[in-house]
Amino acid sequence: MKKRVEGLLVILLTVLFCLVIPISAFSVDRLIIKDSGGATTFAVEDNGRVSTADYYNTSSVTPGFWLDETESGHKGAFFVLDENWMQVQRRAQNFGAYEASPVFINVGAPHIAFVVAASGNVGFGKWGPSYPIHMASGAYVSSGGVWTNASSREYKKDIKDLTADEAVDTLKSLNPVKFSYKVDSEEKYLGFIAEDVPDLVATKDRKGLSSMDVVAVLTKVMQEQQKTVQDQRATIAELSKRLALVEKKVKTN
Repeated sequence: MKKRVEGLLVILLTVLFCLVIPISAFSVDRLIIKDSGGATTFAVEDNGRVSTADYYNTSSVTPGFWLDETESGHKGAFFVLDENWMQVQRRAQNFGAYEASPVFINVGAPHIAFVVAASGNVGFGKWGPSYPIHMASGAYVSSGGVWTNASSREYKKDIKDLTADEAVDTLKSLNPVKFSYKVDSEEKYLGFIAEDVPDLVATKDRKGLSSMDVVAVLTKVMQEQQKTVQDQRATIAELSKRLALVEKKVKTN
């Protein structure tokens, strides 16, 4: 009796298995699953390759997938989603010890936050970037490697003329220095210390500077100096005329 029951269980399990996975799912050295229309939706080839007809879906607290390069001395890569951060982790082979995460992308970022076009141009908040680096603000790095600030009137508001007094006072307060960055002490630079510059050219966090702000100050000061030079030239020319008249009268007398 016991053997009959066991036999029936085997038969029932076999029938159930065939209902869940059709017999057609098995092929020579392969596992193939098809939908009701006969189209392959999932396949495992005899060489280990896996393919799906739609998309790969995994669900867990930290879902991810692992790529392991098996040759000696190589590393493994773990693509994982953890607290909205999609990371590419570098690990030792065979899902070994964590080493670093070279790439972080937050899936909560705005639409088209980062775009790489077919041309190789990269856009930050900019769809269809026209330059090697193209910002949503309109700023870009040209093909020649020159950083170009966004300066169109359409990007700006509260436009006011810089006064001569503001420019002169700011220029007087700027203290040019020589320095090296801590990350590369061998390279030498000239510039200013962001925390020490006048408010007119300071950024909100006082950690950086815009070179165009300093250029605007210098331009205004030079324009005023040019006016002064022209006025002085006109004065000198007028005095020269008067002196010539005086000399003429003296010679006449």
